[in-house]
Amino acid sequence: MTANIIFTVMYAMTMLVSLVGNTLLIYIVWKKPDVRSLTSFMFVNMAVADLLVTLVVIPYTISHLYLDGVWLLTGVIGEITCKMVIFIAFFTISASILCLTFMAVDRFYAVVYPFQRLLWFRKPKVLIPLVWILSMALMSIVPVFMVLTHNNSEYNCKAAFYVLGDESIAITGVYIYFFIINYLFPVSIIAILYTITARKLWYHEAPGDDLGQLHQQQEITKRRVVRMLIIVFTVFALCWLPGQVFQLYLAVGWVDLPDVESACFWFGYNNSAINPWLYICLNGKMHKEFSRMATMKSKSENRSLKTGDKETLPKATRETLL
Repeated sequence: MTANIIFTVMYAMTMLVSLVGNTLLIYIVWKKPDVRSLTSFMFVNMAVADLLVTLVVIPYTISHLYLDGVWLLTGVIGEITCKMVIFIAFFTISASILCLTFMAVDRFYAVVYPFQRLLWFRKPKVLIPLVWILSMALMSIVPVFMVLTHNNSEYNCKAAFYVLGDESIAITGVYIYFFIINYLFPVSIIAILYTITARKLWYHEAPGDDLGQLHQQQEITKRRVVRMLIIVFTVFALCWLPGQVFQLYLAVGWVDLPDVESACFWFGYNNSAINPWLYICLNGKMHKEFSRMATMKSKSENRSLKTGDKETLPKATRETLL
């Protein structure tokens, strides 16, 4: 019981930081046209996925600590919500890693093949729906094996791997599939692309005399963007590594470890809280707009305090000040 309370507090703190950060990121991009770019729109896409984790997946995980899979909704509504909550948990991870993958591909072409860039690829109206469609398609297996079962007077939302065939083989196959699709394959691709991109940016020798000031500034900007994306990608890989390793642990059919599982989930959910603040702090334009908003709010509060102090002074003193 003590462990459940500790994890509840940890999850609640993650929810609060994530909610504030992702909402703020979306607000800045919506209100400030100067910060809009393909990268910023992809981060907004990730922010939406992170908000789904914050508002749907984390509350479900907290309830699971106390209900142990007991589902409070029954009937058709219970069946639908059982499938959808777990489905959201998986495809939001997939959406985040796809955003990072597409950003890595975009930076790769921008640096290594600057004159062969795919123009359609850089259109947010094309790329954003593609991310969601692909992530949902890749995780479409989840609603198939999640079922609402009835045991005595309780309803439970459980993974029924037997619907996919031999249960032991299905368990191993599904968890390995998730590990490869949501982690191993995209992380490997991103790491390779950023290695090539970084090598091109930092170790490519170009004749300095022939470089104009504009070109030099473009190179500096590219390096800053790539550095930021590498940091974001590294944080994602580290946050979700414990959860992915635990999935491999489950794939071989070993015993359940509830506390270890809760800790692994918490590390993964932290990525939803860290992502927006990383982008706000590491992106120059975003940080500038955030600082401006914070400064304006601080000035407004100071002005309100001064006005309030003046109104509380005696009449004679106010007249003297005026």
